[in-house]
Amino acid sequence: MIDDTRRRRRLAALARSALTAYDVPVARLTAMAKGFNTTFRVNGADGRRYVLRVQRPDGPSPEMVRSEALWLRALRRDTTLAVPEPVPTRTGDLLTVAEHAEVPAARSCVLYHWVDGRFLDTTLTTAHLRRVGAFTAHLHLHSARWTAPAGFTRGRVDAVTEPGRRAATPPQEEAEQAAKLVERVHSAAGAEIVRTVTERVRRVRDALGHGPDAYGLIHGDLHQENYLFHRGEVRAIDFDDCGYGHFVYDLAVTASELAHLPHAADLRAALLAGYRAVRPLPASHEDAIGVFTALRRLQLTLWVVRERAQPMFRDDWRDRVTRGLESAARAL
Repeated sequence: MIDDTRRRRRLAALARSALTAYDVPVARLTAMAKGFNTTFRVNGADGRRYVLRVQRPDGPSPEMVRSEALWLRALRRDTTLAVPEPVPTRTGDLLTVAEHAEVPAARSCVLYHWVDGRFLDTTLTTAHLRRVGAFTAHLHLHSARWTAPAGFTRGRVDAVTEPGRRAATPPQEEAEQAAKLVERVHSAAGAEIVRTVTERVRRVRDALGHGPDAYGLIHGDLHQENYLFHRGEVRAIDFDDCGYGHFVYDLAVTASELAHLPHAADLRAALLAGYRAVRPLPASHEDAIGVFTALRRLQLTLWVVRERAQPMFRDDWRDRVTRGLESAARAL
């Protein structure tokens, strides 16, 4: 606990340094819930609220972080979708790189205007999910027609590992590397599940193709902690995982995260109905949701494998991986 407190204090000092790059009078800085990145709520002396995200050192490159902000700025300009609005620095950049003597590495930092709303889970209704489906469809419509500027850099959302999103490793090679890792630290049977899921994903990916009707820039992590509601309007946050992938992947993520709810089937149907009301969803794409659900569960499982030394996983990572692999296999 002491180490974590010290780490947050040091990152707060780095965050204050980062905020000097912005024309924002800071009244108060408050650490928010712990995640992969470190986020702070910024209360401005002008009465406005912001969120400052301090990127993890092994996360996306500055170019990738800047590209995320560029897409968000385009969404704010071109659509009525409620997404975070990036705040430019005094020099007009959409990120700043900050350092602190007691923080080992420089960190990319981005500042966004605060997004009001409530997160829902057990109280989600079919009306909510219809709105989420329509929101997702509008997001994909923008992606299909938007021309990214020169230098725009985001990774592959369908990569099975976090590093794979940022590397140029061919999908089949990356999948085999993941299978060998699972075989080494877990089991041969687990490695076969990795190979089975990734091969099915490859076949479906090839069948859907990579045209603008099927493939483009997507959110990549649209679940209950990343969409919220304000006065009936659905809003989305945390585009940190955005990248290039099949549009149906976004629907698979949203639907799979509803599985624990007793009315999950009705919510899933409402999600797809809301999407179809805005954008076509061919039967072949809808049929692919199960395969992309398996991919999503495999990705989360391989994340546990990679982070197995972390305190949150250290004692039960093997059981978590077993359950995750079985869940991925069932989704097929």
